[in-house]
Amino acid sequence: MKARNLRSVPQLLLLLAPLLTACAPFMIESEGHRIFNPVYRGFLTWGLRDSWQRPEEVIAALAIRPGQVVADVGAGNGYFVDELAAAVGAEGRVYATEVQQIMLEDLHALVAKGGLANVEVIEAEFDDPSLPSACCDLVFFANVYKEIQDRVPYMHRVGRTLRGGGRVAILGFRKDVRGPGPPPGARLSAEKVIEELGRAGFRSSARHDFLPRQYLLIFELGEAGSEPLAN
Repeated sequence: MKARNLRSVPQLLLLLAPLLTACAPFMIESEGHRIFNPVYRGFLTWGLRDSWQRPEEVIAALAIRPGQVVADVGAGNGYFVDELAAAVGAEGRVYATEVQQIMLEDLHALVAKGGLANVEVIEAEFDDPSLPSACCDLVFFANVYKEIQDRVPYMHRVGRTLRGGGRVAILGFRKDVRGPGPPPGARLSAEKVIEELGRAGFRSSARHDFLPRQYLLIFELGEAGSEPLAN
């Protein structure tokens, strides 16, 4: 596994983790929307996450080709950004979008520190991905789709950002598995995600269940209501 930027949590933060958890919620309200509490953002790039998130396997399953354009929507402080940048190569591009200023600052720092010339950081809106029209071969949502308030209209907008043959990938937590991640009541089943994307004009093209706590769903624009392919 290649070395990553921002992969450690300061020792003090680790020592304070139980107190932080008791005092500060993981989700907070901002402009009428529920967002991840940035006080915990250090844990998003904690090295131990790799053991269950398996980022290299996720990137392989996305089947990204060199020269493609990928958007990492709700990129946080960049857990997947460097891998995506490596996958698209120097001729490709990664759009890393975020709505929180502190996360945007972290993303800019990651890009500068890593010399990621093929990554562009974008300040997005809560109800719009803020991406150019017909720009992307893949739009990737890692653990953030559940946080979108009006998901079907939002995904309609995402559809307009795709090039011909473009895809959407959604990584989410299974409701029946305990461990790191949101509480079960805040999770969306794969079936719910498939139903919502169907209403937004997408069809399921693949489902991956190799992760111990999560599903990875792949969609294409097309006929709604299609069953996912087993993988």
